[in-house]
Amino acid sequence: MRKILGLLFSVCFVFALQLEEISKTMQNNIDQSVKILEQNKNNHTKAAEQIFALFDHIFDYQFMAKLSLSTRYEQLSDEEKKQYNQAFEANLKRSFTEKLALYDSQKLKVVNLEEKNKRVFLKTSMVVDGKENFVIFKFYNKNGDWQIYDVDIFGVSIIQTYRSQFKDVLQNADFATLLSKLSNVNFK
Repeated sequence: MRKILGLLFSVCFVFALQLEEISKTMQNNIDQSVKILEQNKNNHTKAAEQIFALFDHIFDYQFMAKLSLSTRYEQLSDEEKKQYNQAFEANLKRSFTEKLALYDSQKLKVVNLEEKNKRVFLKTSMVVDGKENFVIFKFYNKNGDWQIYDVDIFGVSIIQTYRSQFKDVLQNADFATLLSKLSNVNFK
């Protein structure tokens, strides 16, 4: 049994993203994503599925869900957390898939990697309408595996946006309503 557990642990560690690999791995995945988008211009769903396959192991969707709900997350039962985590991830992916229609041959290039307070920020650059904009991927160390917990897109945090929306919903409704809205195709 120990040998099996040791093997499983070592296999998991092999797939862990190390600090020194973040820039290269992300640029490779970004470049692959651009190729996928160019090959699937008329099929955003297929493109999204292939892009998720590249990035799913790097995003900590559960932690993102927790951060988005803030202190209310710990008040949920285990079953509610499970339902919420699934609804949050599905909503985030659905929103991303819809935004692929806006892609118009933009290139995203890694600019730099900066460490701050046990967090790492990968700054990438994208030129849109002749203006340089930045997308910042925020990483934290999850047991030796660097995972994305937020993304700032042109200065707007995904987590802060969700947190604000969820706070508004929960001020006037209950958790079931939030779950329902997250599952709604039109909730972004």
